[in-house]
Amino acid sequence: MSTRPETRFRFEPARLLLGVGLLVIAVAFVARAAGELDVQLRYIALALPVTLALTALASVATYVFRRRPD
Repeated sequence: MSTRPETRFRFEPARLLLGVGLLVIAVAFVARAAGELDVQLRYIALALPVTLALTALASVATYVFRRRPD
């Protein structure tokens, strides 16, 4: 039997979205540097503020959804 208390973590969609978005940006940057992807750097750089904005929207939506009365 385990003596550790069972801790449940809340699912945060914004964290998932940010992680996936940054991972995609990093892979695109490395692929571009290796010559496997032919895309201008400004499009990859533009993906960062778009990812951050989508993450902010997901965070606000999650907050509003969790705060509403049942």
